[in-house]
Amino acid sequence: MPAPDSPINGPQRFIGAVFGFIFFAIGVTVIGFLWTAQGFDAPPLFFKLVGSLISLGFITMGGTVCVSALKGQPLSSGKAAADEQAPGAPAAGYVCPACGARLGEDADVSPRGDVKCGYCRKWFNIHDA
Repeated sequence: MPAPDSPINGPQRFIGAVFGFIFFAIGVTVIGFLWTAQGFDAPPLFFKLVGSLISLGFITMGGTVCVSALKGQPLSSGKAAADEQAPGAPAAGYVCPACGARLGEDADVSPRGDVKCGYCRKWFNIHDA
């Protein structure tokens, strides 16, 4: 699985584009059917409006997924998950200033931000970075 900020490649792009197009096409088809039916088979105005609103959700999501897949970009950057970490937990990307080793996800960080590097065993403060 690619990293959150890396571009999407290969079969993931193809599957994303196909599924996005399917949802987009379903939305367009339903709106077309609702508003072009005539005579006794035509749905009432209330059903046309509600069906159109639901179809707009399909069109929006399907179009977004399809275009994102064709461009090779992920739908989200994964930055929201980093903001929801527990207080005192190290955020991804901290490195030891002494040796350059990345701070592990299981590292114990004090309330003031002091942490011991798991590689070189030197203390540093994540707030000083």
